Amino acid sequence: MRPRPVRPNIYLPVVRFGVADSDWFTVLLISCAGYLAPVPFGLTVLYVPLQMWTWLLATAGSIAFFNYVRIGRRPCWLQHTLKSLLWHHRQYRSIPNGRKRAFNRLWLIGTDDLLLNENSHSESPAWSVVEMFESHSRIQEATEEKWKTLWLTTN
Repeated sequence: MRPRPVRPNIYLPVVRFGVADSDWFTVLLISCAGYLAPVPFGLTVLYVPLQMWTWLLATAGSIAFFNYVRIGRRPCWLQHTLKSLLWHHRQYRSIPNGRKRAFNRLWLIGTDDLLLNENSHSESPAWSVVEMFESHSRIQEATEEKWKTLWLTTN
């Protein structure tokens, strides 16, 4: 048998009207809901039952929504955008080039005027970090010494 070339697009979704084949079930559900919602009221617009108008608007709206979400966006863009809007930045970090403001660590950067005024004796922002590490090591040594004496007296 002669080897056949492999199609590179075989794993891409089938797209009709800009909507992937996995999203058509959702479009169908939205269309059915748009059709069935005004049925109990029995209203007409321009001598046409209202459910025909709502069905048309729901179908066009859902197709437009899925086109907006899919075309020109990365995969799972909508899920990541919703998570970054709804969750706290410590639970779900913001995207580095996103619109949401990042979590600033002024004690590392040291560009804030208040930070520089509080540490007026330091010449550079990095010096405040060195002071912080030194104070942390002093506290840790004092704690270890305290617990060591307690441990020696309890045994």
